[in-house]
Amino acid sequence: MSVIDQKRAEIARLEAQFGPQDLRVADALEEFALWYAANRIYSGAEPYFRRSLQIREGKLGADIRVADGLLRWAKCAEHKGRPEAGELFRRSQEIRESVLGVASVDLLPALEELTDRHLRTFRIKDAVSCQKRCLELVERIHGPLSGETTAKLLRLGKLLLRNGQPTEAEPLLRRALAIHTEMKAPGDARLAALLDALIRTLAAIKQAGEIGPMLQRSLKIKAAVLASEPAKLLEAFAETTQALARYGRVEDLTSLLPDGPATIWPRRAKLLLQFAQRLLEAERRTDASEVAGLAVAEVKRIFQLPADARFTALRELWPDSMDDDLVTQMSDSPDPGDDRLPEVLAWVAMSQDGAHRDYAPNILDLNAP
Repeated sequence: MSVIDQKRAEIARLEAQFGPQDLRVADALEEFALWYAANRIYSGAEPYFRRSLQIREGKLGADIRVADGLLRWAKCAEHKGRPEAGELFRRSQEIRESVLGVASVDLLPALEELTDRHLRTFRIKDAVSCQKRCLELVERIHGPLSGETTAKLLRLGKLLLRNGQPTEAEPLLRRALAIHTEMKAPGDARLAALLDALIRTLAAIKQAGEIGPMLQRSLKIKAAVLASEPAKLLEAFAETTQALARYGRVEDLTSLLPDGPATIWPRRAKLLLQFAQRLLEAERRTDASEVAGLAVAEVKRIFQLPADARFTALRELWPDSMDDDLVTQMSDSPDPGDDRLPEVLAWVAMSQDGAHRDYAPNILDLNAP
C-alpha cells in the first residue's frame, strides 16, 4: 500500500470511529495536507487544508488552534506562490487578536512572523507597522532597559531607514545605542550593526560630524569579533568602503587588515582596489594613490608564490574572467615580473562590483609600476 493510500485509510478509519467532524479527523487531514506540501504537491494539499479548517472552525469557532492551522496553510501557500496566502495570513492574525486581545504579549511571535512575511512580499510599510507593535510588547515584557529592547529598536530603525524614513529612524537608533552603553554591554556584532545603521541614517539626513568616530569604532569591533575568520572580516570591511571614502580615514581600515595565509591575499588586494575606487569617486586622489600602492604590493606578493598557489590566487582575483591564458602564463612563468602588473590590475579593476572601465586606467595612473 502506498503512503497516500495509507493516509487515506487512516482518515477513513478515524471518520468511521469518531465521525467526519471530529477534531482528530481534522488533525489527520492537515497532516496529509502537510505531507503533500512537503512533497511539493500543493494541488493535492489544498483540499485537505480546506476541509481540516472547516472542521476546526465548526467545532472551535474563533480559536488559537484555528489561527495556527491557517498559519500553517498560509506558509505552504506562500511557498508555492499562491495568491490566497495573503488572505490566509490575514485571517490567522485576525482570529489571534480577537482571542488574545490586540495588546497581548502573546501576539509577539505571530507579529514577528507577519513582519517577515511582509518583508518577503516587499511590503516595507506594513513591516514597519508590525515592528512598532512588537517594540511596545517587548518593552512591556522586558522593560525599556534590556538587550531585547535594543534589538527591537535596531530592527525597527533599519526598517524605517529602508522605507525612506531616516529622520524617524535616528532617535530610535540613538536610544538603542544609549541603552547599550548604559547596560555596559560588550562590543559585539550587535553593536557593530547598530553603529552601521546609525552611520547610514546620519549620512541620509546630512549629519556627518559623528560618522567618522562611529566608523572607526565599528571597524574595531568587527576586527575583534572576526579575528579568527579573516575572509569574513574582509567581507565585512568591503561593505564599509563607500562610507569610509566619504567620512573616514584611510588608516581606520588599512591598520586593521588581517594578515594570514596566501588564500586571503587576493581578497585583500580586491578590497584595497575597491577602496581606492571609492576614494577616487570621493575626489580623495592622494589617499586613493596610497591605497592603490598597497593593492599593488598585494599583487606582487601573489607573483612570488609557487606556480600552483599563484594560479589559485590569480584566479581568485578575477573569478569571472574568461582569460585563463593570462592566468596560466603567469603561473607557469618563474617570475611574471612587474611588466604584467598593469594587465592584472586592469582585469581585477574591471571585475570589481560596481566598477566601470574608466576605473582601471585611473588606478594604473595612480600607481604605475
